[in-house]
Amino acid sequence: MTAHFVVRWMRFMWLSVGMIFVVFPLYWMATTALTPRAELFKPPYPLLRTSYSLENLIELLSATQFLTFLKNSLIVAAGAVCINVVAATLAGYALSRFAFRGKNLFAAATLWTYMFPPILLAIPLYLMFSTLGMRNSYSGLILAHVSISLPLNIWIMWQYFQVVPRSLEEAAWTSGASRFRALCEVLLPSAMPGIISAAIFAFALSWNDFAFAFILQTDISMFTLPVGLATFVEQSAIHWGLIMASSLIVSLPTFALVFLMQRYLMRGFAIGK
Repeated sequence: MTAHFVVRWMRFMWLSVGMIFVVFPLYWMATTALTPRAELFKPPYPLLRTSYSLENLIELLSATQFLTFLKNSLIVAAGAVCINVVAATLAGYALSRFAFRGKNLFAAATLWTYMFPPILLAIPLYLMFSTLGMRNSYSGLILAHVSISLPLNIWIMWQYFQVVPRSLEEAAWTSGASRFRALCEVLLPSAMPGIISAAIFAFALSWNDFAFAFILQTDISMFTLPVGLATFVEQSAIHWGLIMASSLIVSLPTFALVFLMQRYLMRGFAIGK
């Protein structure tokens, strides 16, 4: 048995243990969501269940406000993604192509903001949105999410535009294209991995946010999914079947995005290294 074989075997063992810790909670969530309520707390509690049912999913979609929470989350996440992509792309392009006073300070400040926990913005945003009448609104929550995710996305797009060859843009200029047209038709396709990385980061942050949605949205009809899931926990009972069924549905979009776009995601975050 060679040392190389031992190292590979140990690496495989550690990866296997890590995969178990990652996959088992997801497996238990899925099996609990598909287990009939009558059998959910019936001992023994086998790892492999033999009977499955859509009872929890049907009740979730028909007897709760889950679809309202889902609609709110989709609207807020879509708004946050659109604003992030447009603003981060334009700001990243400006940082990489223009020289102006305070450029380095602005670029550094985009990361300095992450030295402080985002929850520090909760009270100022609450007071500001209350004054402007933007509490219990999509626009207020979207802007709150953008304020958290935009700085890192600007940094990502800045780093990406720095490695996109200027010759591509100059070739478009010589053919008569304006700066904006060169950006849209030449640079954006080349920067697509960075744009996808920024979009996924903005979506995941908005989709999973609880604190800002809980503080800014006090009307149950405006709750997003993370806050709406908390309504399934009551003083007299915890509806584990509904919680696991909703958690299963909530986790699917993020998993699907990362799985389908992982190639672009890795390229986007690795750029500039």
